[in-house]
Amino acid sequence: MSVILNACSASKKAGRTAISYVNEIADVNTIESVIVNNLSAEDFYIQKADIIVAQNNFSARLNASIKFRKPDTLLITVRSRSGIEAGRALITKDTILINDKINNKLLIGSPSAIGPKYGIEPSLIFLIIGDVIINEDDKKSPVNCQKGIYRNEYEIQGKKVEYIIDCQKRKATQAYFEGDIRSGNITLKFTDIIQQDKIKYPQKIEINDDLNSLNIVMEIKKIERPWKGRISFVPGQGFKVIRLK
Repeated sequence: MSVILNACSASKKAGRTAISYVNEIADVNTIESVIVNNLSAEDFYIQKADIIVAQNNFSARLNASIKFRKPDTLLITVRSRSGIEAGRALITKDTILINDKINNKLLIGSPSAIGPKYGIEPSLIFLIIGDVIINEDDKKSPVNCQKGIYRNEYEIQGKKVEYIIDCQKRKATQAYFEGDIRSGNITLKFTDIIQQDKIKYPQKIEINDDLNSLNIVMEIKKIERPWKGRISFVPGQGFKVIRLK
C-alpha cells in the first residue's frame, strides 16, 4: 500500500459475524496453526478499504482495492474518495509496475527495489493485511502461549520481525520490524478481528513508520475469498517511464 502512496505523493459489516473462539493454542501446537488463517492462503479480492494517511501536517482520505492470485500476483489500486484513480501497482515475484496517475509516470523495476525505497520487503508485503510470514523452516516451531498471547521474533531474509499473536483468535494483533536509515521502524497493529464465513481477518490495520512520522489506517469494508476473478494491468498511455533502483 505504501508503495503507491509514496510513489504518488512524491510529486459493511452486513453479513459479518462475531468471531468464533477456539481453545488456546497448546504448547505442542506450531506456528503453522496460525499461518493457515493467512488471507493469502487463497486468492482474494478486497473490494473496498477506506484509508487515512497522515504525515507531519499532511493528511488524505483514500479508498483502495486489493486483488491477489496465487502464487505471487498482487494488484493494489488507490482512489480518491470521489472515485478518481490515483495509482495502481502490480507486484509479482520478479516485477513491479506502478501507474502514478497523479504525475503521469510509469515506474518499472524489480520487487527488490521496494524494501530500500519504501521500507517493506516484498517477502513481507502481506503483513499489511495481518498475515504471519515466516521462513519455511520455522513453520513447525512450537507456540508457547502465556495469558492467551504468543510473542516471538523470526528472521525473514535477513530482517527480524516480531509478532504478537492472539492464541484464541489465531491471528496476529501486532507485527514489528526494524527499518533502516530510510524507512525507520515499522509497527503494524491489527484490530477488530472477525470471522466472515471461513475467513478470519482484521477489519482495522494501522501502520506506523517512526522515522518518517507516517501513519496509515486502513479499514477493510468488503472482501471476497476465495475469489475466481482475473488480474490485469494496463500501463498508462504516454506516461514517463522511470526505472526503480
